[in-house]
Amino acid sequence: MNNPHGYETRHIVGLDLGQSSDPSALSVARKRVPFRVEAEGADTPAGRVKVRETRRRGPASYDVVHLDRFELGMPYQEVAERATSVLEAPETGDDPVLVMDATGVGQAVREMFASVNPVEITFTSGSSVSREGRKYGVPKKDLATEMQSLLQGGRLRVAEGLPMAGAFAQEMKNFRVKYTSAGNARFEHATESDHDDLVLATATALWFGESGSPSTETINWQTMDEDDIRL
Repeated sequence: MNNPHGYETRHIVGLDLGQSSDPSALSVARKRVPFRVEAEGADTPAGRVKVRETRRRGPASYDVVHLDRFELGMPYQEVAERATSVLEAPETGDDPVLVMDATGVGQAVREMFASVNPVEITFTSGSSVSREGRKYGVPKKDLATEMQSLLQGGRLRVAEGLPMAGAFAQEMKNFRVKYTSAGNARFEHATESDHDDLVLATATALWFGESGSPSTETINWQTMDEDDIRL
Protein backbone atom coordinates (compact mmCIF):
# COMPACT_ATOMS: atom_id res chain seq x y z
CA MET A 1 0.00 0.00 0.00
CA ASN A 2 1.28 3.47 -0.88
CA ASN A 3 1.83 5.93 1.93
CA PRO A 4 0.59 9.49 1.11
CA HIS A 5 3.16 11.04 3.46
CA GLY A 6 6.31 9.23 2.40
CA TYR A 7 9.04 6.75 3.24
CA GLU A 8 12.51 6.94 4.67
CA THR A 9 14.92 4.63 2.85
CA ARG A 10 18.38 3.44 3.84
CA HIS A 11 20.61 0.64 2.63
CA ILE A 12 22.30 -1.63 5.15
CA VAL A 13 25.21 -3.78 3.97
CA GLY A 14 25.70 -6.91 6.05
CA LEU A 15 29.06 -8.68 5.87
CA ASP A 16 29.87 -12.15 7.17
CA LEU A 17 33.64 -12.61 7.28
CA GLY A 18 34.58 -16.17 6.45
CA GLN A 19 37.20 -18.32 8.11
CA SER A 20 39.51 -20.93 6.61
CA SER A 21 36.68 -23.28 5.62
CA ASP A 22 33.88 -20.75 5.08
CA PRO A 23 33.66 -18.04 2.41
CA SER A 24 32.85 -14.43 3.18
CA ALA A 25 29.45 -13.16 2.05
CA LEU A 26 27.74 -9.82 1.63
CA SER A 27 24.07 -8.84 1.63
CA VAL A 28 22.42 -5.49 0.93
CA ALA A 29 19.06 -4.87 2.59
CA ARG A 30 17.00 -1.83 1.64
CA LYS A 31 15.14 -0.60 4.70
CA ARG A 32 11.91 1.29 4.01
CA VAL A 33 10.13 3.07 6.85
CA PRO A 34 6.69 4.66 6.30
CA PHE A 35 6.02 7.92 8.09
CA ARG A 36 3.32 10.50 8.50
CA VAL A 37 3.73 14.13 9.43
CA GLU A 38 1.44 15.75 11.98
CA ALA A 39 1.45 19.47 12.73
CA GLU A 40 -0.08 21.60 15.45
CA GLY A 41 0.30 25.27 16.26
CA ALA A 42 0.46 27.46 19.34
CA ASP A 43 0.46 31.25 19.71
CA THR A 44 3.59 32.95 20.97
CA PRO A 45 3.74 36.15 23.08
CA ALA A 46 4.96 37.99 19.97
CA GLY A 47 1.72 37.20 18.18
CA ARG A 48 3.23 34.65 15.85
CA VAL A 49 2.42 30.97 15.42
CA LYS A 50 4.79 28.34 16.74
CA VAL A 51 4.38 25.15 14.76
CA ARG A 52 5.28 21.74 16.05
CA GLU A 53 5.79 19.20 13.32
CA THR A 54 5.95 15.58 14.39
CA ARG A 55 7.12 12.76 12.12
CA ARG A 56 5.70 9.44 13.27
CA ARG A 57 7.21 6.27 11.86
CA GLY A 58 5.66 2.88 11.26
CA PRO A 59 7.32 -0.56 11.19
CA ALA A 60 10.12 -0.98 8.67
CA SER A 61 10.11 -3.42 5.78
CA TYR A 62 13.22 -4.85 4.13
CA ASP A 63 14.10 -5.88 0.59
CA VAL A 64 17.25 -7.91 0.00
CA VAL A 65 18.51 -6.27 -3.20
CA HIS A 66 22.03 -7.71 -3.53
CA LEU A 67 23.78 -10.93 -2.48
CA ASP A 68 27.36 -11.97 -3.03
CA ARG A 69 29.40 -14.93 -1.83
CA PHE A 70 33.13 -14.41 -2.31
CA GLU A 71 35.65 -17.04 -3.30
CA LEU A 72 36.83 -19.26 -0.47
CA GLY A 73 40.09 -17.92 0.91
CA MET A 74 39.71 -14.43 -0.54
CA PRO A 75 42.06 -12.15 1.46
CA TYR A 76 40.30 -9.85 3.88
CA GLN A 77 41.86 -6.82 2.19
CA GLU A 78 40.14 -7.75 -1.06
CA VAL A 79 36.87 -8.40 0.80
CA ALA A 80 37.18 -4.89 2.29
CA GLU A 81 37.71 -3.41 -1.17
CA ARG A 82 34.69 -5.26 -2.56
CA ALA A 83 32.53 -4.12 0.35
CA THR A 84 33.70 -0.54 -0.11
CA SER A 85 32.77 -0.61 -3.80
CA VAL A 86 29.25 -1.74 -2.87
CA LEU A 87 28.94 1.07 -0.32
CA GLU A 88 30.04 3.61 -2.93
CA ALA A 89 27.70 2.34 -5.66
CA PRO A 90 24.88 4.74 -6.63
CA GLU A 91 22.32 2.02 -5.93
CA THR A 92 23.03 2.07 -2.20
CA GLY A 93 22.05 5.72 -1.81
CA ASP A 94 23.61 8.56 0.13
CA ASP A 95 23.90 7.06 3.60
CA PRO A 96 24.59 3.31 3.51
CA VAL A 97 26.10 1.60 6.52
CA LEU A 98 28.34 -1.46 6.68
CA VAL A 99 27.52 -3.89 9.49
CA MET A 100 30.08 -6.65 9.79
CA ASP A 101 30.48 -9.75 11.88
CA ALA A 102 33.64 -9.04 13.85
CA THR A 103 33.52 -12.23 15.92
CA GLY A 104 37.05 -13.55 16.30
CA VAL A 105 38.49 -10.81 14.07
CA GLY A 106 41.76 -9.21 15.09
CA GLN A 107 42.72 -5.55 15.06
CA ALA A 108 44.65 -5.89 11.80
CA VAL A 109 41.49 -6.97 9.98
CA ARG A 110 39.43 -4.23 11.60
CA GLU A 111 41.87 -1.63 10.31
CA MET A 112 41.27 -2.82 6.74
CA PHE A 113 37.68 -1.58 7.08
CA ALA A 114 38.44 1.59 9.06
CA SER A 115 37.92 3.93 6.09
CA VAL A 116 34.20 3.03 5.89
CA ASN A 117 33.60 3.27 9.66
CA PRO A 118 31.66 0.00 9.98
CA VAL A 119 29.35 -1.11 12.72
CA GLU A 120 30.98 -4.16 14.33
CA ILE A 121 28.91 -6.98 15.78
CA THR A 122 30.38 -9.72 17.92
CA PHE A 123 28.11 -12.69 18.52
CA THR A 124 27.85 -13.85 22.12
CA SER A 125 26.20 -16.67 24.01
CA GLY A 126 24.66 -14.30 26.55
CA SER A 127 21.11 -13.04 26.84
CA SER A 128 21.45 -9.27 26.43
CA VAL A 129 22.93 -6.80 23.95
CA SER A 130 25.94 -4.72 24.90
CA ARG A 131 27.17 -1.62 23.10
CA GLU A 132 30.25 0.55 23.05
CA GLY A 133 30.03 3.19 20.34
CA ARG A 134 29.69 1.36 17.01
CA LYS A 135 30.57 -2.00 18.54
CA TYR A 136 27.82 -4.37 19.67
CA GLY A 137 27.80 -7.67 21.49
CA VAL A 138 24.71 -9.57 20.29
CA PRO A 139 23.33 -12.94 21.45
CA LYS A 140 23.21 -15.34 18.50
CA LYS A 141 19.59 -16.17 19.15
CA ASP A 142 18.61 -12.53 18.54
CA LEU A 143 19.59 -12.81 14.86
CA ALA A 144 17.39 -15.85 14.31
CA THR A 145 14.39 -14.45 16.16
CA GLU A 146 14.66 -11.08 14.35
CA MET A 147 14.72 -12.68 10.92
CA GLN A 148 11.89 -15.05 11.82
CA SER A 149 9.77 -12.16 13.08
CA LEU A 150 10.30 -10.18 9.87
CA LEU A 151 9.46 -13.20 7.71
CA GLN A 152 6.32 -14.06 9.63
CA GLY A 153 5.21 -10.44 9.58
CA GLY A 154 5.61 -10.18 5.80
CA ARG A 155 8.24 -7.47 6.19
CA LEU A 156 11.13 -9.26 4.47
CA ARG A 157 11.39 -9.93 0.75
CA VAL A 158 14.12 -10.93 -1.69
CA ALA A 159 14.25 -9.01 -4.95
CA GLU A 160 13.36 -11.07 -8.00
CA GLY A 161 16.14 -12.00 -10.37
CA LEU A 162 19.06 -11.94 -7.92
CA PRO A 163 21.69 -14.45 -9.11
CA MET A 164 22.21 -15.72 -5.55
CA ALA A 165 18.51 -15.81 -4.61
CA GLY A 166 18.32 -19.58 -5.06
CA ALA A 167 21.39 -20.16 -2.89
CA PHE A 168 19.95 -17.87 -0.22
CA ALA A 169 16.63 -19.73 -0.24
CA GLN A 170 18.47 -23.06 0.11
CA GLU A 171 20.50 -21.70 3.04
CA MET A 172 17.30 -20.55 4.72
CA LYS A 173 15.83 -24.01 4.26
CA ASN A 174 18.88 -25.73 5.77
CA PHE A 175 19.52 -23.23 8.54
CA ARG A 176 19.05 -24.55 12.06
CA VAL A 177 19.14 -22.88 15.46
CA LYS A 178 19.53 -25.21 18.41
CA TYR A 179 19.74 -24.33 22.08
CA THR A 180 22.01 -25.82 24.69
CA SER A 181 20.80 -26.80 28.15
CA ALA A 182 22.03 -23.41 29.35
CA GLY A 183 19.77 -21.68 26.82
CA ASN A 184 22.57 -20.58 24.49
CA ALA A 185 21.95 -20.62 20.74
CA ARG A 186 24.06 -22.66 18.33
CA PHE A 187 23.78 -22.38 14.54
CA GLU A 188 23.90 -25.62 12.60
CA HIS A 189 23.51 -26.84 9.01
CA ALA A 190 21.37 -29.71 7.84
CA THR A 191 24.53 -31.31 6.39
CA GLU A 192 28.25 -30.58 6.68
CA SER A 193 28.43 -29.30 3.09
CA ASP A 194 25.81 -26.60 3.64
CA HIS A 195 26.65 -22.91 3.85
CA ASP A 196 25.05 -20.25 6.04
CA ASP A 197 27.13 -17.21 5.06
CA LEU A 198 24.43 -15.47 2.98
CA VAL A 199 21.88 -15.98 5.76
CA LEU A 200 24.24 -14.64 8.43
CA ALA A 201 25.22 -11.61 6.33
CA THR A 202 21.53 -10.83 5.81
CA ALA A 203 20.59 -11.49 9.43
CA THR A 204 23.35 -9.15 10.58
CA ALA A 205 21.97 -6.33 8.42
CA LEU A 206 18.40 -6.98 9.53
CA TRP A 207 19.29 -7.07 13.22
CA PHE A 208 20.99 -3.71 12.98
CA GLY A 209 18.12 -2.30 10.94
CA GLU A 210 15.67 -3.16 13.69
CA SER A 211 17.84 -2.48 16.74
CA GLY A 212 19.18 0.78 15.36
CA SER A 213 15.80 2.16 14.29
CA PRO A 214 15.06 5.74 15.31
CA SER A 215 12.35 6.52 17.80
CA THR A 216 8.76 6.47 16.63
CA GLU A 217 8.61 10.22 16.35
CA THR A 218 10.78 13.23 15.58
CA ILE A 219 9.69 16.67 16.71
CA ASN A 220 10.78 19.89 15.02
CA TRP A 221 9.72 23.40 16.03
CA GLN A 222 9.31 26.26 13.58
CA THR A 223 8.06 29.80 14.19
CA MET A 224 6.09 31.35 11.36
CA ASP A 225 3.82 34.29 10.65
CA GLU A 226 0.18 33.39 11.08
CA ASP A 227 -0.62 34.08 7.43
CA ASP A 228 1.98 31.54 6.35
CA ILE A 229 0.63 28.60 8.28
CA ARG A 230 -2.09 26.23 7.11
CA LEU A 231 -3.05 23.66 9.72
